[in-house]
Amino acid sequence: MAVANRFEKLFPTVINAGHASNRVRLLATLFGALMLGLSAPAAALTQPGGAPIPSPMGCDSGRPTGLAAVLACVCEEANVCNIGDPCPDASSCSDGKNGSCETTLYHSYNDNTCIPSNLSGLDPSTQASTEPETFRPDCPLTFTLLSRGTALFKDAFGWYNVTGQKPALSDLHPMLDCNTTAGDDVVLDLASEPAYAGGEIGFFLVTPENLGARGSCQGGDCCATVPRAMQGNGQIYFSERKYNPDFQGSSSLIHLIVLQSEVWPSKFYFAWEDIYGGSNNDFTDFVAGVSGIQCSGGGLPCDASGQGACAQGITRCHGADLTCDPLFEATGEACNGIDDDCNGEVDDDASCPPNEVCQYGKCAPSCSSGEFPCSTGRECEESSGLCVDAGCVDKDCAPGDVCTQGECRAACAGVVCPASQDCIADRCVDLCDAVVCAAGQQCRRGQCFDGCNQCGGISCELPLRCDGDTGACRDPSCDPACTEGTRCDQGSCVDACEGVSCPPGQVCSLGQCRSPGEGGTGGMAAFGGAGGSGASLGGDAGSAPSAGTGGSGADAARPPRTNNTARCICGLGRPDPESKGFAWLGLLGGLIGVVRRRRSQRQVQWT
Repeated sequence: MAVANRFEKLFPTVINAGHASNRVRLLATLFGALMLGLSAPAAALTQPGGAPIPSPMGCDSGRPTGLAAVLACVCEEANVCNIGDPCPDASSCSDGKNGSCETTLYHSYNDNTCIPSNLSGLDPSTQASTEPETFRPDCPLTFTLLSRGTALFKDAFGWYNVTGQKPALSDLHPMLDCNTTAGDDVVLDLASEPAYAGGEIGFFLVTPENLGARGSCQGGDCCATVPRAMQGNGQIYFSERKYNPDFQGSSSLIHLIVLQSEVWPSKFYFAWEDIYGGSNNDFTDFVAGVSGIQCSGGGLPCDASGQGACAQGITRCHGADLTCDPLFEATGEACNGIDDDCNGEVDDDASCPPNEVCQYGKCAPSCSSGEFPCSTGRECEESSGLCVDAGCVDKDCAPGDVCTQGECRAACAGVVCPASQDCIADRCVDLCDAVVCAAGQQCRRGQCFDGCNQCGGISCELPLRCDGDTGACRDPSCDPACTEGTRCDQGSCVDACEGVSCPPGQVCSLGQCRSPGEGGTGGMAAFGGAGGSGASLGGDAGSAPSAGTGGSGADAARPPRTNNTARCICGLGRPDPESKGFAWLGLLGGLIGVVRRRRSQRQVQWT
């Protein structure tokens, strides 16, 4: 949820207000909004005053110039450009296709003999974006200089740590220097960078521009370096636009645009304009391709566009794409705590032996026989054979509500679960309880994902950092790691129940909300199973869990559950019905609050 981190810094009051369930849903919504940002048709960018970005193509020595012309020469084949020749006559116009290239330019009859009037493929005039501004690469990235255009300046390009403040000059780390020529590349692997502080990074362009004479090189030296800029000889532009030297709020000039490849699934382009106050806006002063991009943000609940349980999904990275993978396919209803037939009701019409009812996802003796009395404060609901709170017998609560002591209320209202649990149907539950993942994987909300030390693996929310040995997220400010029942808080180990507000009928102990007498971690034994529009929950039995919301809103560091003989189903398809972690994950999409996403988004969460 690295994108969420960025929004959390921008909107701390909104994000942190209310209980954790609201935070989870809001972060998911904001995350989805940003993830759609580059894939949705974008409005053409303009500079303040209306100049289009990038500017239209020009002409030099009979060949087109501009960003589209640069992209037309970014091809799978070497020394190939998809730029067609002028038409000799109306019946023999070239389509411009000479190879597999990012952009194709071609002429119509009687148009400008230098500048093609037609474009297919990646169109920078409509697909350029100023977002994202900060990034969180999970994998080694290869940066290749594609063009310096006709720029006078020999700029340098690099990265810096995002801190929420203007980057310190001492934290600027060049990658492509002023002597780099088109075709040269460099690999950035943050895992091996001593200067990497964890979290997000940004990128910068340093120029040699004379501060007193716009458009000229300081002292006649056109080679830009960070040390020269530190002495006041040059300008520095950042991917975080607000730190640019000519920033003036909403009317500020744009110096960087980002484009996503249409040929390579994990490639993007950075195109810079390097003159203070703006120039010709062709954005070819420094154009770099970035390959090896992998998305992050897996493990979030999402809407898989099905019905009932089939609508429940979880985000997962596939290369640079973030998809919403469905958890289940419709099948016959069984007593397992899952909406198997995807009709919106859990365990309805599930078969059990005579004198037993389906409760907690398992068949158990019915209280209506009188042989299995309910505990103190509980009453037998004859119609269902379940033990419910006193006053909740045959209580009809609205969908999403639960009955507690005779009153209907919103499930999970006011509940703040510990970091390792989510609130589902008014109970805090560890969805990873009893889930065993393969070596190198981590469990997140009942699903197995590659660790944070692998490409496309889970991302760690600040202040958590990736443990390179285990692939788990942990807080490095507490070293050694905190013991069971405690959590790290700004370098100190505190009681893990601090700040927790368990649902009625549960108490917090050793960092887990548990029902009285429960020896586990608040898993399946806390829930009811039979279907119904409302829910009555408690220690003995209860009707179906309602679509409550809530949860911790955070993935805390936990001991990795790894095993080479994993039962965790880490791809698509139906999870192991004997895994109680998976059984209750079947309710996750409807109970936590899902956000609709595209089934497949060629997007990358670069934060």
